[in-house]
Amino acid sequence: MERSNRIAQVYGYTVCLVAIITFLISAAGIVNAAFNLSDPLRAEGFGGMSGNGSLTSFEAYKMNRKQQRPVILRTPNAPDAVSGSLNVPVADSSDTELRKTFEAERADQIGNVHFRSMRSLVTAFLMIIISSGLFLMHWRWLRREELKP
Repeated sequence: MERSNRIAQVYGYTVCLVAIITFLISAAGIVNAAFNLSDPLRAEGFGGMSGNGSLTSFEAYKMNRKQQRPVILRTPNAPDAVSGSLNVPVADSSDTELRKTFEAERADQIGNVHFRSMRSLVTAFLMIIISSGLFLMHWRWLRREELKP
């Protein structure tokens, strides 16, 4: 009978330990999600940079777009070897078009970070509730087992 009591105690204390670890990890997740919600353009793990550069300011975005533009050294109106089409220089995007693109990417980034952060918050809160319930249930059970003769 003594051996089964020890196994029950090991089980109970193990569940309590796992519940505490889960609680701490979930609390850290809540802090991270709160920071991401406070500044979604600099959110960690959500790509605070778009494929075209920083979304924190239009000037940084614009500069990055200019640096990314490939320089093609071909004679004008020479046929392209792959497609056979003529090489016509592409006109630079105007500031208004670039601003529209910037605003669309910025809104998309904010929306994505908001959704992911809210999902993280809800998941972390649920894990805290479940781990707290498991901890309290097993801790009380352990205390009752110790009081039994």
